[in-house]
Amino acid sequence: MNVQRIANSYDDEDIFGPDEDLDEIEESLSGLKIEKNDLTSAPHIPAPIKEKEKSWAQMVDINAPFTEFNELVPELVLQFPFELDDFQKHAVYHLERGESVLVAAHTSAGKTVVAEYAIALAKKHHTRTLYTSPIKALSNQKFRDFRTKFEDVGILTGDVQINAEAKCLVMTTEILRSMLYRGADLIRDVEFVVFDEVHYINDIERGVVWEEVIIMLPPTVTMILLSATVPNTREFAEWLGRTKQKNVFVISTPKRPVPLEHFLYVKKETYKIVGPDKKFINAGWKAANDIINPPPPPKKPEVPTGRGDGGRGGQQQRGGRGGARGGQQQQQGRGGAAQVRGRGGYSAGSGAMSSRGPTPTSDRQLYTHLIGGLLKKKELLPAIVFVFSRKKVEEFAEMLSNIDLTSGSAEKSEIHVFIERCLENLKGTDKELPQVLRTRELLSRGIAVHHSGLLPIIKEMVEILFTRGLVKVLFATETFAMGVNAPARCVVFSSTRKHDGREFRNLMPGEYTQMSGRAGRRGLDETGVVLIVVNDEMPSELSLKQMILGTPTKLESQFRLTYNMILNLLRVQVLRVEDMIRSSFSENAGQQQLPQRQRDFEEAQKILAGIPTLPCPICSRDLSKYYDHSSRIMRINEEVRERVMKSPMGAKVLIPGRVVVLNNPFHRHELGVILMNAPSTNDPRFKSMVTGSSEVKNYFVLVLTEDSGDEEGVKKTKGTGPLPAARLRIPEGDKVSYEKMIITHADISFMTKSLIKDIDVDLIVKKNDDEEMERTAFKLYEEAQKYKLAGEATEYDWSKYKDLDFQELLSEKYDLWKQLPLFECNECADMDAHYGIIHEEKELQYKIAELAYKISDQNLAMLPEYHQRVDVLKALNYVDEHGVVQLKGRVACEINTANELILTELILDNAFADFEPAETVALLSALVFQEKSDFQPKLNDRLHEGVERILDVAYKMYDVQREFKVEGQDPEKLQFGLVQVVYEWAKGTPFKDITELTDVLEGSIVRNIVRLDETCREVRGAAKLIGDVALHTKMDAASEMIKRDIVFSPSLYF
Repeated sequence: MNVQRIANSYDDEDIFGPDEDLDEIEESLSGLKIEKNDLTSAPHIPAPIKEKEKSWAQMVDINAPFTEFNELVPELVLQFPFELDDFQKHAVYHLERGESVLVAAHTSAGKTVVAEYAIALAKKHHTRTLYTSPIKALSNQKFRDFRTKFEDVGILTGDVQINAEAKCLVMTTEILRSMLYRGADLIRDVEFVVFDEVHYINDIERGVVWEEVIIMLPPTVTMILLSATVPNTREFAEWLGRTKQKNVFVISTPKRPVPLEHFLYVKKETYKIVGPDKKFINAGWKAANDIINPPPPPKKPEVPTGRGDGGRGGQQQRGGRGGARGGQQQQQGRGGAAQVRGRGGYSAGSGAMSSRGPTPTSDRQLYTHLIGGLLKKKELLPAIVFVFSRKKVEEFAEMLSNIDLTSGSAEKSEIHVFIERCLENLKGTDKELPQVLRTRELLSRGIAVHHSGLLPIIKEMVEILFTRGLVKVLFATETFAMGVNAPARCVVFSSTRKHDGREFRNLMPGEYTQMSGRAGRRGLDETGVVLIVVNDEMPSELSLKQMILGTPTKLESQFRLTYNMILNLLRVQVLRVEDMIRSSFSENAGQQQLPQRQRDFEEAQKILAGIPTLPCPICSRDLSKYYDHSSRIMRINEEVRERVMKSPMGAKVLIPGRVVVLNNPFHRHELGVILMNAPSTNDPRFKSMVTGSSEVKNYFVLVLTEDSGDEEGVKKTKGTGPLPAARLRIPEGDKVSYEKMIITHADISFMTKSLIKDIDVDLIVKKNDDEEMERTAFKLYEEAQKYKLAGEATEYDWSKYKDLDFQELLSEKYDLWKQLPLFECNECADMDAHYGIIHEEKELQYKIAELAYKISDQNLAMLPEYHQRVDVLKALNYVDEHGVVQLKGRVACEINTANELILTELILDNAFADFEPAETVALLSALVFQEKSDFQPKLNDRLHEGVERILDVAYKMYDVQREFKVEGQDPEKLQFGLVQVVYEWAKGTPFKDITELTDVLEGSIVRNIVRLDETCREVRGAAKLIGDVALHTKMDAASEMIKRDIVFSPSLYF
């Protein structure tokens, strides 16, 4: 045997010197090329030339002046009394070209201009514009605003229909969804659909509605999406464009029209922490923090003993905080209170604070000083105080009982006249409701509250008076920041933390931006002022930076499957449910890769078609099956190896001297001997030199290889084709060579029983000793000859590994191994070459199958849930075996305001037959009302019976869904807190009296009764569908009984 050494590509002497210098080690090891093993390595498939993917999102450069606007749009269809901003000009230009736009602009930047221009453009084209909003209050306000500028405007909400055939229709997004499912005729001539506050797509409960509507809109419709600033406009626009197969132009505002200044309000003083330049002022935070958490006082100087200057102690004394420190340093936010600029200019806070530290201050004193003192004196009114509890909103407003913020008798008179006009249509005791009286008194002093517990008429009074400048201070929950166009001079945060229904947490940057964005009135204020009230706990510097300057929340899909959606899609058959899932924003990432995957699929099919059939009559009989057996053996080898490596046994087996079989593209079934562990990716010193994950283990090995005939020092670069599992590549004669290299554990396909002893691994690895390497290579060659004579290498004895699955794997492998010699293809002299052809064909087939799966419906993440929900519908007979919607399914399609399964079952079980209209509508409230109430309603026997019927059906539906692993509505969470209230209301009890039957706030009562009227209409439609005249009549009567007085008083915006 003429053993030859394949030269290493690194300097022998420099791998490990006497002191193992790290730089030398890194330099030496960097030359070691480590190839990652791939047991089922795919054949080389020429990569198709990757076409540049079409970008549907067209990002508009808003920073470049739009000087050619007047030339491109010589005549505006709608004139504005001001010069349009560049972002508005870009939007108008693209609308004129019939192109969809996504406008992501700061609060109060003027996004509504884009919607108004679309309305005017549609009027010119004799087409229709639909304006959608997430909340009814915003729809009502926009209806009023548009009606002052355009003639033909209508509104459609759950409880209001005015001019329903108008060319400009304002509606909630849910109404548009319902129209699309019904195939309403008016959709045909719609040119523009405006989605206002589209960032509401992040809403967990209702965000899915936006996705449904966008997906179902006809491709001829031009979309106008108005959003707050969000970080992923390109991603969202790409989804929009790909879904509608049209370009979407993204227009963002670079900055707020009125910059903001952010202050901490601590113990009656303000400390600036962020200026108009959006830079955090650390000194301002530190000064405020020193007030809340005063540093320890300085140690008193030692009194000199003996003679000396006794006055030195006085020179070392510090002044009171804000006195000596604040007085000597007049810079903003450094040591003393910052300057808050009012309308009249700047005024520095005194900073006069005792060095003894802060004294406790009640909330009453805090807000009396803040509003009656600071904000009023500095001309920072009107102001909005955001409070994250309805209860505290009311409490804080009550604290200002001695403060009057109106400017004089003229304002008081205007407020009084407005209130009287608003309340003139209320009847009887409705005018004397505690909420009405309290609001009237607050408004008379220029103060108001706004939250979801208020009566709608009260909220609208407050909104209108605030926009007129007659409300000087408004205490509001964060819903006021959503949509209502009401900028203020100043915004105050009562806290930077809130409870979101699940946890108590810091405000997210997007939430803070939405609310703080109400500060600063365009054309009136140079800057907007934001004050953060700090009580006893100081927000950390990091949390404030994140909240004020952090990236807003991304637009994220809240798409989910509902029975109503599935049944509607199966019924109308315009769009498959699978297509709805595929088109959702949640599948955006996968769908982006779809075109390339389709091209790869077609290319792989072409290559497969070009592979010639086996020319060998022997191999053509059973080589394909032989390949399957061999591949399975190698996969088992992989799993055995991975299990061993994760167990303590791995360290015991792979020790110096262990003979292993390597299998990677460069060493197919070649023998190697383990020398020692090599640097791992776990070692940060070698992370840049060793490929693989942190779990990969690396080894120095000496490999017995075949001399390629290349010149000394030339590295082998070509891989070799795959070999059957039974083949060992053993070199012979003059071709025997060896190579020292680093491998990963994944390169090991087989661990033998053989262990070569007496190897001086240090000489080989650290010194590259030729003589020791050749001696070891010879021993390895002797082992190879033994394997050759025996016909196979003997595997390590795994009998001590007691894991049952592991032993079953070994048993399967040994059974397959015994079958390999029985195949006829073993007789073929060219079997190895033919095996490579079969390998190429099999790998292509696998790749094609994998790509086919990825571009099919089966790859959709929600497909399993869809199948489970369809199984539920089949079990309940809502659809038949072929997915055709049955009568029960058509009834469920009518239900949008309540749980469609429970209500459908109740209707078809005739569960309401024994109840009067008042009782029926009261029981239906349990399917609409979702708030928690601690008040226990007093129900009569008949209502108790009705509650039991609802619970029986709810439990049945819950059990059926649980059987098919679908999460249904938990019957324990049904709320019956308004059953008595609604029953008494339907019986004619005054509103003032029913409010005493519950702890639910007046606004929530009204909102739920209004929603109940929608439910009555849906049940009436279901009754018509099934021919139940009695139920239809009952629902008519129930609707009439609840539609009265203050609950259904018309909106002040109409």
